[in-house]
Amino acid sequence: MTTDDAPRERNPFLEAVGRITIAGAELDVSLKGLLSMIAFEPTLLMYANSQNTSKLIEFCKLALDVGHLAPEDVAEISACLARAEQCRNRRNTIVHAIYMPAESGVGVEAMNPVRKDLGYRVSPISVEEMEALADEVSILRSDIFRAGWNATAAKRPGMGPFPPRESGGTVNGIPT
Repeated sequence: MTTDDAPRERNPFLEAVGRITIAGAELDVSLKGLLSMIAFEPTLLMYANSQNTSKLIEFCKLALDVGHLAPEDVAEISACLARAEQCRNRRNTIVHAIYMPAESGVGVEAMNPVRKDLGYRVSPISVEEMEALADEVSILRSDIFRAGWNATAAKRPGMGPFPPRESGGTVNGIPT
């Protein structure tokens, strides 16, 4: 780009899709970190390096089933994993969609295959909804770390637990 070239116009829609894509990758990193905190099986941890979000969630659930964590820690981690699954589904709806202008002429609609032989399911989505999902993933990543830490490292001598997030606040409009 030369100095005479006009800067490229920004596209908030594509930026939001990109932000969700990055948030999804960061969620995978957080799930791998959680797995390394709650599973002490090197083979499983190595295998997890090449897995997708769904498989990482399954591995974490497996580690909870066969591990020796306190029931309250299992409950907190399980709640985080349920939220991760919801975020994964919403992310996939956005990232793997084919987009077209909304019928109303405002915004876009995501077309996702129901099954290859049945056609598409269409759902409207806005840039604001995409940005909100990326923010939700950021909050979830913090909760995943806290839950994993409190279940394992915080129980060791000289370490302490992280307190729960204070409710009533927001991150970019998302209640915390």
